[in-house]
Amino acid sequence: MTAISPTRYSTAAIALHWILALLLLFQVGLGGGLEHLPKGVAQFAGYQFHKSVGILILLLSLLRLGVRLVKPRPAPVPDGKAQMMLASAVHVLLYAIMIGGPITGWIIVSTAKVRLQTMLFGVVPWPDLPVGQALHEPAEALHGLLGPMTLGLVLLHVAGALHHHFKREDVIGRMLPAAITSWRGMGFAAAVAVIAGFFALSGGRGMTFGAPAAAPSVQASASEAVEEIAPEVSESEAVVSPSEVASEAAASAKALPWKLDKGGRLGFTADYNGEAIKGSFGRWDAKIVFDPEDLPGSSIRATIDLASVESGDSQRDDMLRSDSFFGVGSNPSAQYVSTSIRETGAGRYVANGTLTLHGQRKPVALRFNLKIDGDKATATGSAALQRLSFGVGEAEWSAADQLKDAVGVDFSFRATRQGE
Repeated sequence: MTAISPTRYSTAAIALHWILALLLLFQVGLGGGLEHLPKGVAQFAGYQFHKSVGILILLLSLLRLGVRLVKPRPAPVPDGKAQMMLASAVHVLLYAIMIGGPITGWIIVSTAKVRLQTMLFGVVPWPDLPVGQALHEPAEALHGLLGPMTLGLVLLHVAGALHHHFKREDVIGRMLPAAITSWRGMGFAAAVAVIAGFFALSGGRGMTFGAPAAAPSVQASASEAVEEIAPEVSESEAVVSPSEVASEAAASAKALPWKLDKGGRLGFTADYNGEAIKGSFGRWDAKIVFDPEDLPGSSIRATIDLASVESGDSQRDDMLRSDSFFGVGSNPSAQYVSTSIRETGAGRYVANGTLTLHGQRKPVALRFNLKIDGDKATATGSAALQRLSFGVGEAEWSAADQLKDAVGVDFSFRATRQGE
């Protein structure tokens, strides 16, 4: 006994069809606009988001294929032999793009010379594929064809659906919610879908990812940056017990919060084969509570967006963001938290505290000069740290013969005192 084909697609198939259609067009628009984003954190964030959307398309496409194999679907609408072959070819190629496209991108990421941890929408770590470097260039070539191929196939798919629609054949209605049953209603829904697709494509091309303004370069050489810092503070001196901090903070409460003004700079200097490598971070912030008369009640808590690193070389910046250095995929930010602040001279201070970087937490002392004029303050300071103690620089960079272990950090900013 021959099973009767349903007249409509299942609810799951309909939902996945339209979600994937919009995601595909959005991904094409996003992919086409990535090269036009400002170099640095904006472009890095754009590529990370592009990878996340690609993996989402892959997972939903596999689910859609599973629904297609399990759930009964309407029989093909009779047409000419050539038209039916073309329709079948378009469907097969669309599935090939929805599944093969993200896989080629996954191969590119997995075989890149600079390895960056993929985090799905900044939350879920996604592993690399265990494939060889030989697949990198073929995958890159195929991936570069996806945009025009996807648009061409979508246009053919839409043209075929409209061809049947204007012949008064119920093709579009089979892939629309059951509430839309009239021929005019189907045409209106199809028009809405086309417009939504256009905006998805345009929206992908027009997205921005908040690129920071370029920060000034560090002026001191690597050796000068380290030499300007006062003698090292030992770990025993740098770490103060929580009970000690609490008892001192309770002694007075005069310190007030300060808000950073725009235009501050956080820079670093490293030594590579005797050459000073200078860079800075475009995005960072600090919560500061300070009063010279209430140092026990004063504190500094700074957060640095590691993806915003800029050193004047985009390839080097990508390497710094990779797992071999900052590993921004799994550790997107660094944090410094002071445990105590003491005065070392007129307008000169040392903040002892801990820096959390690349999953490691180590004591670091910040030395800074501070000038307060009413409710305005100007601060400049520096610190020295050893990158290898934080695990920054793995594999070939784990030795200090070319890239030195010592890194100089310097900062300058203005701040405004906030009211009580």
